[in-house]
Amino acid sequence: MRSKLGLAQFLIGVSAVAMMPAAAQAQEGAAPADQGDVQDIVVTAQFRQESSQKAALSLDVLSADTLAKAGVAQATDIARIAPGVQITQGGTALQIYIRGAGDFSTTSYSNSAVAQNFDGVFAARTQYVAGTFFDLERVEVLKGPQGTLYGRNATGGALNIIPVQPRLGEFGGYMSAGFQNYNGFSAEGALNVPIGEKVALRASFQGVSRDGYISDGTDDDKHHSFRLQLKAEPNEDVTIRFGLNYQHLGGKGPGKVVYERTAPVAPGLVNAGPIIPGDRWTSINDTLNGLISQVTAPPGIYPIDTSTAYQDVDVWGVNAHLDWDLGPATLTVIPAYQRVVLASNSYPAMRFTTVNPYDGKPSSSDAQTLEVRLGNATDTLKWVIGGYFFNEDQDSFNEVRIGRASDTAFIADLNTRAYAVFGEATYSLTDFFRVTGGLRYTDETKKVDAHRYAHSGSSACPNGGSGPGGSCEILTAAGTYVQGTYSANRVNYKVGVEFDAARDSMLYASVVTGFKSGGQSNADIDPYKPEDVTAYTIGSKNRFFGRLVQLNAELFYMDYRDRQENFSQLDRGGAQVSSLFNAGKAVAKGASVDLTLRPTRLDNFRVAVEYVKSKYKDFSYRRYTAGNPGATTTCAVTPVTGGNAQVGFWNVSCDGFQLPRTPKWSGTVSYSHTFELANGGEIEFSPDMSFSSARWLSAEFSQNARGEAYALFNANLTYRAPDDAWSLQLFMRNIGDKAVYTGTQQYPFIANFNAMDIAPPRTYGARFRVHF
Repeated sequence: MRSKLGLAQFLIGVSAVAMMPAAAQAQEGAAPADQGDVQDIVVTAQFRQESSQKAALSLDVLSADTLAKAGVAQATDIARIAPGVQITQGGTALQIYIRGAGDFSTTSYSNSAVAQNFDGVFAARTQYVAGTFFDLERVEVLKGPQGTLYGRNATGGALNIIPVQPRLGEFGGYMSAGFQNYNGFSAEGALNVPIGEKVALRASFQGVSRDGYISDGTDDDKHHSFRLQLKAEPNEDVTIRFGLNYQHLGGKGPGKVVYERTAPVAPGLVNAGPIIPGDRWTSINDTLNGLISQVTAPPGIYPIDTSTAYQDVDVWGVNAHLDWDLGPATLTVIPAYQRVVLASNSYPAMRFTTVNPYDGKPSSSDAQTLEVRLGNATDTLKWVIGGYFFNEDQDSFNEVRIGRASDTAFIADLNTRAYAVFGEATYSLTDFFRVTGGLRYTDETKKVDAHRYAHSGSSACPNGGSGPGGSCEILTAAGTYVQGTYSANRVNYKVGVEFDAARDSMLYASVVTGFKSGGQSNADIDPYKPEDVTAYTIGSKNRFFGRLVQLNAELFYMDYRDRQENFSQLDRGGAQVSSLFNAGKAVAKGASVDLTLRPTRLDNFRVAVEYVKSKYKDFSYRRYTAGNPGATTTCAVTPVTGGNAQVGFWNVSCDGFQLPRTPKWSGTVSYSHTFELANGGEIEFSPDMSFSSARWLSAEFSQNARGEAYALFNANLTYRAPDDAWSLQLFMRNIGDKAVYTGTQQYPFIANFNAMDIAPPRTYGARFRVHF
């Protein structure tokens, strides 16, 4: 009751502020010359151009300037500047969580709960967007389900990465070079070339080489990317654009560290106390092998060697955009193709590879998408209707190597095909009151043809077999391969209202639904059902005192059904698998406030804070091992009456637990001041900080899977020459060298030993940029 009363009081306060037109409009028009104002940012989150302050949805817009100041070079950096967003690497894949919605799984069988879109194209695999953070117009972070416009796999929101388009009639570009500690060097640039008056070409690139932050050389960054765009406007009604992008991700890739608060537990393990290494960026390699050497059962667990970690990822993408003004509406057509070829060897507390162990073939994904839309926007009616097609074929290879106990190769052909039709409209009932309605129908089918092989010499294949390389095929309890067809269809909707309380103040409310794909893992477990969510939102966007102050606030309530969870465990056949399954019900509710002040045109101050209270209302699952799993989780464990390997021996109930990677409090505080120089140049000083309260890092809820609260401090000092001809930036990030753990993986046979993902340590360097 107190929680609901607090939220109600918050809403009343926001509404009262928005209803203060006299104060808010005390200064009509522009701010005085010695004062600044908060500038408009044009976004396309709702498939039309509009000010972010006029978009009635949860939206963080990261401009090119914001991205540059924060040093955003990859997706994980966004978590530092977007409250409520948690991003880490799971192997080569991204794990993105927004307000409790996300996906821990990094295999071919799952999809992110936050849709990632590059240049209007949905990314079938998260690697597609990994090396795209250069020459960008902006990044839009949409929070909450986007079920009508963005469709499936957007229960948590959407991440729109929008590159700078070719500019007609303009020759120019930029070059940038940066240096940092850990032997870091980066270079990027763009060249815009007009071809006559109606065609332009833009080529851009980025290359990064940096040693790893972790002692074994992992958590490095070795990638290069290239982008080519051609834009033509044959007449005033038609715009055509073609795009090609390529990325190669190399080096060792993400790594793991250890920070144990309580003692790991395993059969026969002796003298195992809490492990707190002096260097917090120390690899798990020696610590885990030291524990493995003490384990007496199960036999045959051999050491790991994280020095062999690597990633070799190639990403190709081509797309086209047609925008044709037909008069009553604009036709938009976006066909695209993307290919991801993934070879990697990583150690999420065990050896995990994405290469076929029998013929050396890497995993791959080939996806085709087509989106066709008609839309128009007037003062009275804004609308869009469209259709969408998605097809992805995957050759999936995942291998887990632990030793005789579990050496298994997972090989599969996967196909996902989805069709959707959608529409959304906003109608102005009066000059200040609007209503919105939207629908989307999606029909999707997933096909799985999967095989599992125990390597020759493992406990499941001690004498070899007739499978590839002398392996033994592992069948399900039904005596079959893991195969089948899984279909789902959904109707998602959006209903909303908008009210202009004053010229620069808007109230809005909405109810939106979304769903995330279900399917079957390559494991002897039940299929996982689609995840559904309904989100209720009330918000207010305001500018006061001649746009010197911008205040946005929001209340939200997200109700999950069949929420998907994932972690590694043994299946019915005893294979170590990435297990995808459903929690029955969960909720996440809270509030956000985003305040920007421009007291002068040379000063900018921003505070953005988000509060989320989340919990599982119904989350229980079965464990198929005979040994009591109580040491692996803090959830309640009870035996299953008459339990066996098929129905499970134990029931684990996590009702009431906070959703993983969902801190109660998170936010950012930033300030910048510009010093004007006599020669026409300027110096800008811009410190900032980000913070988060404690949070669980995985749904296993083991004692050592709890991330502590943190506050990170950063600072930039930038000189800009007259007319911004060139600039030099000095930066330092994580000034206090704070260890921030962002994810975790529990070792299968040593309970409570967690390999942790960790954010970068203190980094510092310089970046030079020249425009021409």
